Amino acid sequence: MLPQHRPHEQLRTEPPRQKDHSDKYVSAFVSGENHVDMSFRSPILPKSSDHFKVGVDEMTLNLSALSMLEFEPTGSETIFRVIRRGHSITIAAGAIVGTEQSVTGFQLHDGPAGNLDKWRNAFSFKVDRTYNTMLEFLERCSEIATAVGSYIREPQGLTQGAPPTWNFLWTPIAAGIPNNQEHFRIGLSQNGQLRFSGNRIFWSNFAIEVPMEKYRQIFFRNPDQRYMWINPITEQAEMNVFVETNNLPAFPVVVTTTAVGWGCPNNYHLTAGGDPQNVRELEFVTSGNILSSLDRRVTLEVGCSLPLKNSPMIDHGQEAPDFVLGRYMFHQPYTMKSFANAVLTRNPAPELLIPGLGTRTMQGPQDRVCYHHLQAQQKIQILRIRLWARVRSYNTSTRKWGMKTIRCPMKDIDYWHLRLHFIEK
Repeated sequence: MLPQHRPHEQLRTEPPRQKDHSDKYVSAFVSGENHVDMSFRSPILPKSSDHFKVGVDEMTLNLSALSMLEFEPTGSETIFRVIRRGHSITIAAGAIVGTEQSVTGFQLHDGPAGNLDKWRNAFSFKVDRTYNTMLEFLERCSEIATAVGSYIREPQGLTQGAPPTWNFLWTPIAAGIPNNQEHFRIGLSQNGQLRFSGNRIFWSNFAIEVPMEKYRQIFFRNPDQRYMWINPITEQAEMNVFVETNNLPAFPVVVTTTAVGWGCPNNYHLTAGGDPQNVRELEFVTSGNILSSLDRRVTLEVGCSLPLKNSPMIDHGQEAPDFVLGRYMFHQPYTMKSFANAVLTRNPAPELLIPGLGTRTMQGPQDRVCYHHLQAQQKIQILRIRLWARVRSYNTSTRKWGMKTIRCPMKDIDYWHLRLHFIEK
């Protein structure tokens, strides 16, 4: 006898019951503008907005117009300039030349016909374009140092063309020294400070001027120190380039070819004037760390027209991004590499590395999202999103640093992407 066959009941599966969710996402892709206005055919949220909270869960942008240095296209912002000591200033022996009102006389003389400002512009760091990284800043400093060296080596460089004659009408070939040495260099110290290096030829003829107070605060930590030069005899840094000294007049003297000292046209004495091939013979290092103080950018902020709680987006008819959806610190960590043997030989060449060039992801999947509660509003069919930038500013009346919020500058080639996430409470 065979057992009666009874079929087994097979396992039956049913799709799991899905949760009801009302999360909403709004994405914006914008190019060439710092704001976007969006209108929707139907309301974004199915309920009143006070049932939701909103946050930025994704933000990527490419900025090329937000400069680390405040600038005007006219070049009115000048960080520093190299000036001639005593040019076009008539002084008597033993006299002290006056005040900062005489600063125009300490500029370089006119260039060739048709380009009178050739040397004055080449020796000045004018912020007339966008500077995005510290490498651009250092490259411009190197260009100025190269221009100074070329000016010294040229026959018309240290001459005015008519009496009085400058104190370095030096013919290097007659002295047995090749005419390709470096006279001036601008670089970084191991602590991120700006270093001005030069031989005695440079420091006896030139000085550094910082015309704006905010950069004096960064370089010297003293808003009243406008000038800096190194006395090539005492090897001490001086603040006043107008004062005449017994050893080295502020106004260079005329010398003969047989003179010994600072003005030997054809008979340069290494013992009297130092080594012209040692560009780091005399150095001045600024007080402030420019890697942490020169960049004015602080944060990027995302403002919107959503009814955020405690949000004075419109205050007395003016937009004010005091409460924003997202605030992202605009920090650029610098990595500096150096080598021990370079420090021991007094020829350090630190290598500055800047990560994160190009497109930046300010908010990604690995970042925490900050959500904001919304006030009651029945329908949200119009939405405005705007980018702001918080930058550091200097107040000349109080002589203190502060911050201000500006609309994030954009160029035609810039773009940004933003995604808002609405979560029901």
